[in-house]
Amino acid sequence: MMNSFLELALLIVAGFIGGFLNTVVSSGSAVTLPILISFSISPNIANATNRIPVFVGFLASTMQFHKKKLIDWKKTITLSIPLVVGTIIGVLFVEDLPGKSVHTIITIALFVSFFLAITKFKKLTIKNIKPATKITFVTYLLFLVLGLWGGIIVLDTATFILFSLMLHLGIDFIEANAMKSALCLIFSLVSLCLFALNDDVNWVYGSCLALGSFFGGFVGSKFATKEKSRVWVFILLITILSIEILLLILKTI
Repeated sequence: MMNSFLELALLIVAGFIGGFLNTVVSSGSAVTLPILISFSISPNIANATNRIPVFVGFLASTMQFHKKKLIDWKKTITLSIPLVVGTIIGVLFVEDLPGKSVHTIITIALFVSFFLAITKFKKLTIKNIKPATKITFVTYLLFLVLGLWGGIIVLDTATFILFSLMLHLGIDFIEANAMKSALCLIFSLVSLCLFALNDDVNWVYGSCLALGSFFGGFVGSKFATKEKSRVWVFILLITILSIEILLLILKTI
């Protein structure tokens, strides 16, 4: 249970930052996961509990993006099918996955994400005036893998979804970010329900994080719809990924 008002405030603030980051870029779990683990709960419980603020934050941002009519719901629902299938497999898989293996996967994913952000920076930040490409079998396979990763651990799933929407399907940043929020909302709800069925969720800590995450997602959606956000959002992404990689290296040393 909550021991003090300070702990409550810490979780709410962490949730706000996580919700904001998840909406405008990704990696909000890089803030909320360590906070949960610091409260002396197991990594598995922390991983499951973290789905609550992720879901609530993306709920807030998706509502705002929907109001602005930025979400292509037909395409979003289509892509959510392989994403959800992958998520279910991922959640079932992570139950038996050793912590060391998860750490290795996270490290590889961070370096891949950082490489894409650096090499594709210009393409990602310039407004796309070409029509988006069609969804193919490769697209379904790609989102199946993304769902698998999201089911295992949320960290940077939103980044990979955003990159996939922009680089693979050719969707412009602002629209892609809106679709990313809707897709993350769907897969996070599915994973949360599965973890809850296994009784792996700490609802007290998760609710406190969720309170901050809702407002973080709301504020983040306001920033993410502005044209000037194209460049600074990806600068923020590169900065966050750099910090995550540095922390992983220091932890390994």
